[in-house]
Amino acid sequence: MAFLFNEQDPDRIAAFEAAFADLPVALKHIDAAYDPNEIRYVFTWQPLEDWSRFPNLEVVFSVSAGVDQLKGLPDHIALIKMVDPHNTQSVVDYVLTACLAITRGFPIYAEQQKRKVWEQHPNVPLAQTQVAILGLGDIGTQTALTLATVGFQVSGWSRNPRDITGVKSVSGNKGYLSLLPDADIVVCLLPLTPETRDLLSASFFAQMKQGAALVQAGRGAHCVSEDLGAALNSGQIGAAVLDVFDTEPLPDASAIWDYPNCLVTPHVAGRTDTKTAVSNVVENLMRHIQGQDLLWQVDRQKGY
Repeated sequence: MAFLFNEQDPDRIAAFEAAFADLPVALKHIDAAYDPNEIRYVFTWQPLEDWSRFPNLEVVFSVSAGVDQLKGLPDHIALIKMVDPHNTQSVVDYVLTACLAITRGFPIYAEQQKRKVWEQHPNVPLAQTQVAILGLGDIGTQTALTLATVGFQVSGWSRNPRDITGVKSVSGNKGYLSLLPDADIVVCLLPLTPETRDLLSASFFAQMKQGAALVQAGRGAHCVSEDLGAALNSGQIGAAVLDVFDTEPLPDASAIWDYPNCLVTPHVAGRTDTKTAVSNVVENLMRHIQGQDLLWQVDRQKGY
């Protein structure tokens, strides 16, 4: 019985090796020799080349909370997402920073700097800034509460109804449409599902308030980048802060690098804490060995 570890981070490798020293499961590294028939567990970010090579595989642990990249995993294999309060707080901090930067015009000033333009723009008080959050899961809810506490006017959309203090919540398949006309900033924190893929498209941007901003920290495939570029160039979207992309690292030839009033960060909004990753995996391993229900298991129908 073995656990296949598909990670290259030396600190994370060392932490898992130390933890597995006392476990009844052998830790195997993806780059070393191993027998695929012995593998019952896998820890990975990207899908393995051929899942059929592992006939006895029972559980796959995702390195992150997002699991859409593992959609090709056979249905009979349990998929576990990473639930990490450190990662949650990191994303919350990123979105807060992005929203504050937008209200103070930082994306616009960064664009002006390229052209050596000295032009001041009005500061927008937080109490007069409407932020709409798409996705009110654990991360979205904490983000909404933080932004509301700081002073933003916050609303949010989720698939199912939510009751969050100080936050106007809407639900339903198209519930977000009621938020777009009034939002000064739209924040995407959605999981990637067939329904949310390409959601941030020309028709979506056309329904936003003219000059509103986008903060994209969900998944790269949520956004049709060409449509965002057109919306930024036309002024329909006034600014954007982007942390996730369809192809990562973002290719040198990508037009996104040159979008106006657009700040690009290299997928740094959140990162799984190593201690939490080890703790979560070990806890679920022991639960599985003892025949108990697994924690943080993904609903394969919903995709999250």
